[in-house]
Amino acid sequence: MLIAVINQSTLVTNADVQIMCEALQIQFDLQVAAAWNQKSPTVKFFANITNIPGYAWVISVLDNPDVANALGYHEETNDQVDGFIFCQPVLQNGGVVLYDPTNPQNTSVASVLSHEAIEMFGDRFANFWAAGPNVVASDGYTYSEYALELCDPVEGNSYVVNVGTTPVSMSNFVFPSWFNPEGTSQFNMPFDYLSLLKTPFSMTSGGYMIVQQVGQVQQVFGEKMPEWKQKIKRNDFSRATSRNKK
Repeated sequence: MLIAVINQSTLVTNADVQIMCEALQIQFDLQVAAAWNQKSPTVKFFANITNIPGYAWVISVLDNPDVANALGYHEETNDQVDGFIFCQPVLQNGGVVLYDPTNPQNTSVASVLSHEAIEMFGDRFANFWAAGPNVVASDGYTYSEYALELCDPVEGNSYVVNVGTTPVSMSNFVFPSWFNPEGTSQFNMPFDYLSLLKTPFSMTSGGYMIVQQVGQVQQVFGEKMPEWKQKIKRNDFSRATSRNKK
């Protein structure tokens, strides 16, 4: 599996994206792939897009979202898995490029790239669901199927991966145990890399979940997820909307 990353943004440099890719490779090799008992993908920055093999999954780093304020998403179109990362809404809302030493949990372009790459790795087609406990969504109805999104429940939480002496913030992610409705004992922990969650199918205060019942998709938001992020999740091109069409 090759994840090819290209930079088409004027807000981050090629050197920035190269460092992000190196940090992401370390994260996959040492943490994500090991946690999911999978072979780690190869993450590579391509300065020249004509050198990208046809079998690669491509993530494009762009300035402006094609949907208002979106941070990133991935999709499958015509049998091609693609991801898109948008710098402008991250930086406009007080985020940074690589890492914020004054606010380590601040959103960064690097953590958004990590988030989308990990979720491509976990569910490349964005169509897998897991049966879990009933949960009341924002529309007041009860749902019991959870999208296989590895970073959404712990969105807002990141940690540092060092590339040489450069700190880069990478997204927290859930473990397979998070999707186990019987995994309620302490022997099933941890449920996420940072060990913030104490039960499966739970979320941090800054996280959210995409849920469905009989084909009806909804979202559940943590009480501390910023309103600007919630607005992004509700737009017509959000992951929840795309899953509703499958």
